[in-house]
Amino acid sequence: MARLVTMGTLVTRAQQRWGAEGDAQLDVTEVKALLSEYYGELHALVSNTGARYFETEATVDLNSLALPSDHLSTIGVDFVLSGTTGQRRPVWGPIGPADRSYVIGLSTGGPAYFWAEEGANLALYPTPTSGTYKHLYVPQPTDLASAADATSVDVINIYGERLLLWGVASVAQHKGSVSQARAVDEHQRAADELEYWACQRAMGQPRYSIPREVLESLRCGRWWLG
Repeated sequence: MARLVTMGTLVTRAQQRWGAEGDAQLDVTEVKALLSEYYGELHALVSNTGARYFETEATVDLNSLALPSDHLSTIGVDFVLSGTTGQRRPVWGPIGPADRSYVIGLSTGGPAYFWAEEGANLALYPTPTSGTYKHLYVPQPTDLASAADATSVDVINIYGERLLLWGVASVAQHKGSVSQARAVDEHQRAADELEYWACQRAMGQPRYSIPREVLESLRCGRWWLG
């Protein structure tokens, strides 16, 4: 369950961490920019463990196959089966450069069975001209630098909140005359605890690879995937 804290509250608590309420050492604009930077660190720390906390879904535009503008990494692609009430089958992937040679040049127009990230695009093999495909992906972290005070920020849990607050405090103390040692230590402890939580969440989410027999069946013309 999300832990939502407003941006205004985060700014106030960050100021309290370095004991400088009313201190102009860091103005509110800079505090928000730092909170946004450390939120990016929080996002990466959780996402890099494989925990699917920040995932979102979009319908693939078959006319361009461009990756979403906020795309960070792909989790998977689904084909929505026609004539059903939303039932799906997975599109296998990601297919690597070596396996790609098995599927390049296959006739287009039918359903896709494999996906890959190629440059700024999502590649589907064979390339479909119709049908509905859903792209499950991790988006880039939200830029909070210009967020209004009333904006709700999902810090995930208490350790995510502490990571943000002590991160900002360490920079403020670095710019001032107060030792930043404790702030750095507290920030690292919060990062470690948050990463442990994310690893526990990710333990039941193994990745799969494309079975070699599936690729061989394509070479032999046996489209047996259902």
